[in-house]
Amino acid sequence: MENGKLNSQFSISNSQFQSGFSLIESLLVVVIIGSIVFLVASIPNSMMLIAKSKHASLAREIAVKQIEDKRTLDYSNLVDDNSPISDTRLNLLPQGAGTVVVADCDPQVCTNGEHIKQVTVTVSWQDNKPQTITLKTMIGEGGINQ
Repeated sequence: MENGKLNSQFSISNSQFQSGFSLIESLLVVVIIGSIVFLVASIPNSMMLIAKSKHASLAREIAVKQIEDKRTLDYSNLVDDNSPISDTRLNLLPQGAGTVVVADCDPQVCTNGEHIKQVTVTVSWQDNKPQTITLKTMIGEGGINQ
């Protein structure tokens, strides 16, 4: 008899469990699927931002190299000039182009007649809209690398 009571209790408690999904399980599945959809939807935007970042970094590298090249010249060899950049890496930028402008220091800046040239490097390219990086520096007689 006692054995029969146990079986009846076990069958009663066993019938309390229902098959199917609970509300928490369903909610968890919805959250996981929503997260996956969000991640997949953001991939194209992320790829575009990575490409833009690579282009900006490359443009900066090209501009810095142009300034370094001008700094290696003796001050007496720096002539006022407006010349295009001939770096082959410009081809890696969409519609990439650039200029190097060497000019005498503005008299409002160089008030004591210092022998200083202003070098302006501009690199431009197209990433859905025109992009430009401009770096300016001053190179003086007896300055860095002179």
